[in-house]
Amino acid sequence: ITKLFLFLIINFVICNILISQNITNTLGSSGTFTIKDGSTNYLTLSQSTGQINIFKTLRLENTTSSTTGIIFKGLTRFLHDYRGPASTGANTFLGINAGNFTMSGSGFQGSDNTGIGYNSLLSLTTGYRNTGVGSTSLNSNTTGGSNSAFGYRSLTNSTTGNNNTGVGSLSLYSNNIGYLNTGVGVSSLSSNTSGNANTATGCNSLLFNTTGSNNSAFGQESLTNSSTGDYNSAFGYLSLSSNTTGTNNT
Repeated sequence: ITKLFLFLIINFVICNILISQNITNTLGSSGTFTIKDGSTNYLTLSQSTGQINIFKTLRLENTTSSTTGIIFKGLTRFLHDYRGPASTGANTFLGINAGNFTMSGSGFQGSDNTGIGYNSLLSLTTGYRNTGVGSTSLNSNTTGGSNSAFGYRSLTNSTTGNNNTGVGSLSLYSNNIGYLNTGVGVSSLSSNTSGNANTATGCNSLLFNTTGSNNSAFGQESLTNSSTGDYNSAFGYLSLSSNTTGTNNT
């Protein structure tokens, strides 16, 4: 019994040492660490450059939590495809802090979203079919669906708005709950908060529109000062640029 007991203790100690050991080695100058099978290389590490080369594929698990299936830059998430446990998924998030790990919903909710850029789609909860490309694009979107934002801070303050399209830096920047708006050009519809069904094409077009709806502006700074007016149509540089609250103008 005593011998058996000693054998078990020794075996336990040896196993513990093997499990907890560190493997440390130093490559010689210009040396290469290689993992291979016969003549086939799978991975190399260069001492001179510190570069790792993978010769086959790199497989990540699907992102199911903040610790699974993620590529980090430093300590911050950089690439993942998180979805809520009951959602169908098909999300792609690329960029520092893009997306999150708290999305929810079921079925199509919280699914089919693409966020590329710093803090893109950061606040998403059950929103679906959104595309944000650019730093902080669609940053505040929570439940809004089918929005497209391309450019720095495009649609950054939109929370529940649907079917909006912003193309250009600061396009539809302040939009909160507005829907069916299209802004193409730097700062187009930048001040819009709850206006609906507006179309602005050109730099600063409908710039100060806040709650006005069903306006169409084509050309740089067209309808730029209109704030609450509805059903206006402007074509050309500075057209109807002095209009503020007027309606049904062409």
